[in-house]
Amino acid sequence: MKYWLNKKTYKIMSSLFGGSRKNTGILKWRDFVSAMSKIGFKCTPVSSGGPRRIFEARDDAKLPTFSWDEPSNLKGGELGPVEKARLAKELQERYGWTEDTFNPRK
Repeated sequence: MKYWLNKKTYKIMSSLFGGSRKNTGILKWRDFVSAMSKIGFKCTPVSSGGPRRIFEARDDAKLPTFSWDEPSNLKGGELGPVEKARLAKELQERYGWTEDTFNPRK
């Protein structure tokens, strides 16, 4: 599946899947959640509380859910290069997403 994204959303997803040349710097958690929302996922906290968040596809029941811990306030809600690489690996394993999955809308 390919996703055609606006410039900002494309930049966010590209920063995750762009390999070592783009996977530098930080990614704000709220920007990642916003990008996932634009792709079609909703993000909800687990019922027991804590930092765990569940991402569930809104329109495609065939896509499995995944969960991830929201970064703590000590990091300012940011994902660094190591966390970004781990998250990209999780999304690639779960959904088959790569850098080529995401394209800028023209």
